Amino acid sequence: MSDLDQMEARLQKGFHLSFPPMPPSAFEDGLNDLLHTADDLLFILKETGQILGCKARKGAILASCPFAPGSFISDILPVTVKRKYNRALDDFQKLRRFTMFESMLLLPPSVLNWYEFRLIPALQNQTLLFIWDVSKYRGFSRTVSNLSFSIEKMLEGWSRSLYLRDFETEDHTGRVTGMALRLAKRLGLPEEELVNIRRGAQVHDIGKISIPDSILLKTGGLTSEEWDLMRQHPLIAVELLESIPGIEQALVIPRSHHEKWNGSGYPDQLIGEEIPLAARIFAFADVFDALTSDRPYRRAWSKEFALDHIRREAGIHFDPHLAPDFLHMVQDQ
Repeated sequence: MSDLDQMEARLQKGFHLSFPPMPPSAFEDGLNDLLHTADDLLFILKETGQILGCKARKGAILASCPFAPGSFISDILPVTVKRKYNRALDDFQKLRRFTMFESMLLLPPSVLNWYEFRLIPALQNQTLLFIWDVSKYRGFSRTVSNLSFSIEKMLEGWSRSLYLRDFETEDHTGRVTGMALRLAKRLGLPEEELVNIRRGAQVHDIGKISIPDSILLKTGGLTSEEWDLMRQHPLIAVELLESIPGIEQALVIPRSHHEKWNGSGYPDQLIGEEIPLAARIFAFADVFDALTSDRPYRRAWSKEFALDHIRREAGIHFDPHLAPDFLHMVQDQ
């Protein structure tokens, strides 16, 4: 069993990686030490900057934040990062819109890496700070400078950040992206449309990053108030992604993948072919994968049960003209 498999098995059994609380004197080196241990970090903050919690990649949840209760995020940032952070924070607080910057950090023992810092607005008066290693992109950027390169970097960052909010999303995203692309190819869509579908599928649930853990990770049913918040995630996705140049055609999936053929979906209650084709294609993959995957509140459905559900929902949830192609595609694989 690989180290990653062992770590995931420990996570499923309820064991978590944790770090001993750091005294105030260690704050200056705390972030660097933490990034040396974990690939990516996501801090959950109060609007005042106090740390409520933090999560790490590598299949691990920090059982307890390694910084003392009431610590401010600015206290653990190295001086060179703090100056950039304060400037970004000023911009973030003016409009409460996504803001980012890059900075170099010296990790133990003596490794220089470039990191991107993303300030992301969240519901219930919270702010997220996502930090990830972009060294490979800095190296590429010396020889590659084009719009496609920039889009791919932004989308990878969003995918990695959402994974830290909800560890189940990464495998789900990979599966539904592949399935949606197979259906799109079966339908004969041109290459440029396939690129947009891949990009949109990759970040289809990115709006969930702003949903509080108490709702996003809840094992029981949601209250009506919690559902109201959850249903905001398609519009939040558009707000987070719309500043990426050239992403407009891909945004139809994050915005419209919960619309239904009969108009009962959200957020825009679109009916029939008012729903963009890419979103109608993606809906098949998204629902099928959700039904055939284990969830905290139910076991996975069989492939046959899931396909029967999609047959029944053709013309209600799904585009009835596309349903036969999807059903044949899944049955033939």
